[in-house]
This record gives sequence, C-alpha cells and structure tokens, in this order.
Amino acid sequence: MSLLPPNSTAAERAIEDAMLSRIDFSAIGTEWNPATCLPGVLPFLAWGLAISHWDSAWTLQEKRDAVANAMRFHKIKGTRAAVEEVLDRFHPLLTVVEGDGMVSPRPHTFEVHAPAIEIGADFLTPQTAAAIIRDVAAAKPLRSHFNFVQLLEVQATLFMAAGGMAGTMFREDYAVTHDTSRDWSKILQTDDGEPIRDEDGNFLEDE
Repeated sequence: MSLLPPNSTAAERAIEDAMLSRIDFSAIGTEWNPATCLPGVLPFLAWGLAISHWDSAWTLQEKRDAVANAMRFHKIKGTRAAVEEVLDRFHPLLTVVEGDGMVSPRPHTFEVHAPAIEIGADFLTPQTAAAIIRDVAAAKPLRSHFNFVQLLEVQATLFMAAGGMAGTMFREDYAVTHDTSRDWSKILQTDDGEPIRDEDGNFLEDE
C-alpha cells in the first residue's frame, strides 16, 4: 500500500520504500558537520569545500580541523597571512621574508626561510620541504613567485644562504636544487655573515 499519488516520481517511490524498510535517517544531518560526521565522510566534505590539499596521513583531528577551517581560510587565501598560516602548520621557525631581507629580491617575489639544521631545522626532510612548497604555492597570491631558502651555519653566529628550492606561479612546477659543489666554510664574509664577491660576481675564498 502506497500513500503516493499515481504521478509520483521514481525518487519519491524509492524514498517511500526506504522509509517502509525502517532505515535510520537520523544521522544524515550530522554528516555535514566535520565534528560529528563519520571519518569516511571527511574527504568528501573536503572536496565539496575545495580544500586545496588533503593528506590521508593526517590524524583524524587534523582532518576535522581542516574541513572546519576551510571557509575561513578561503577568505584569506592569496595573502601573506594565508602563507604564514601554512608555515605555522609545519613549524614555527619557518618565516616569510620580503624586500631587503631576501637573498634574491625581485618584484612580486618572496622567500620562505628555514633555519639551519644546527638551530632547529632537523624537522626538514625532502618530503617535508616538498609539502611546504606545495602548500605555500596553493596559498600565495597567483602573481607572486617564491623561493624556499635554508640558512646554513658557517661559524658561531655567522650564517649565509645556500641554494634552496624554487617555486613559481605555476603551482605544479617546482625545482629543487642543493649546491654541494663548494666548500662554503672557505668563503670570505662580511661582519654580517654575507658572502663577499669580486667585480665579476664570483665568491672570494680564503686561500
């Protein structure tokens, strides 16, 4: 016995059949809530909210937080604040540098600086560095380029910048470079720890 009219749709009849089967629909409303939904629903919520990166290795709480914060993050995406929030997620020692503090200052370019291994960058594996570049590229302004630079301790409190990792406005196009061909300990430096170059731009070394 059906209570539906003769012109009812197939979908309406299917819903009626489900209700007659006493299927529990009480949890449907909670599935859109990242705090209460089943863990298997979270990736679909992330897709629906256009989260730029989803890591299956995250803890359950990290996944719930990512979905819960998606709309707030979309409002600041494309700003320095969004980039800094991404970096804080990885490590508090990662910093955004613009202008005169950059190793290679250029218009519409910024740098992400990581500290030397000796002062706390032991967290920085190749996989972590690649993840940082990927997430920063998704959060930065579209017109901006950026470089990922790790600072190397040379002696005492002096430091110099080594070749790092470059990201471009094409978010999938990254290059990773590490300069291991030079003995950086022999490079002459200023009192501020900056490398000294000759007129041709070559580093001066202590013979």
